Amino acid sequence: MSIIGTSSINYQTALQGTSPLDSAGTAKSATGFKELIEESVVDQYKRKHPDHASHVDQQVRAGRAVRDRNGSGVSTKDMSMAQYQAWFYALLNTIPYDSTRINDTTSISISDRGWEQMRKDPDYEAWILGYFVEDRSVRNPFFGWGNNDGCMIFERFGASIEEHRGDGFSKAALKGPDPEDEEEEEDWWIKRHKRMKKLMKEQVERSMKRDAARKSAAREAFAKQQYASRQRQHNFLTSGTFDVKPGASVEVPSAALAAAAAYGSILDLFGSAAGDR
Repeated sequence: MSIIGTSSINYQTALQGTSPLDSAGTAKSATGFKELIEESVVDQYKRKHPDHASHVDQQVRAGRAVRDRNGSGVSTKDMSMAQYQAWFYALLNTIPYDSTRINDTTSISISDRGWEQMRKDPDYEAWILGYFVEDRSVRNPFFGWGNNDGCMIFERFGASIEEHRGDGFSKAALKGPDPEDEEEEEDWWIKRHKRMKKLMKEQVERSMKRDAARKSAAREAFAKQQYASRQRQHNFLTSGTFDVKPGASVEVPSAALAAAAAYGSILDLFGSAAGDR
């Protein structure tokens, strides 16, 4: 896990505030001195958003615990702004990440006014620390599913809680599609096309075979009918009987026998005439 800290150091060594003496040089009342004590931006946020107060208190307590463990006894009053920033980033580095977030990269940007507010407002400083305690403890539910590149996270802080903005996206989105994945996808479509082409060819061949079988059966049935018809005609002309049922016969009338005999004589006559030539 890596942290990228960015800031613009333009810190004024003297914080501007209301002087305890007015323009006439007279001391202000006790109420005027109370006004010099600035309210924490954390308390301001809780007053504006009472439904978030409990959550903010949890974050502040977590941040104080980080500071007590690693920065107790350290006074930041005499530090330069650069020293304070280095000290704060050192505190951030003590906050662990969940094991599923080891590949995340966080870029932290704090405005000049934000640094000034953190330095003079311990609760706001604690809230930012507590925010990262909470954020880094969140598990990545997709870790171990093949996309373990982690996320790129941008955290921006100003002089109040309302000014905080956080954005993040997967590092895999920066790489674009994997060429091997594209090749596998292309191969899959080629294989699918070939498989569909083969199935269509087999379907056409089966259809042609069925049609050929039906035509063959029809021709065979027609040939059998023709053979049976010629057989009945032959039986009728030669023996004077025709089959009604297999093995059964009936007598043909004498007129039919005479016609058959006359037909036979005609055949003999033409046959003998052709033999004499």
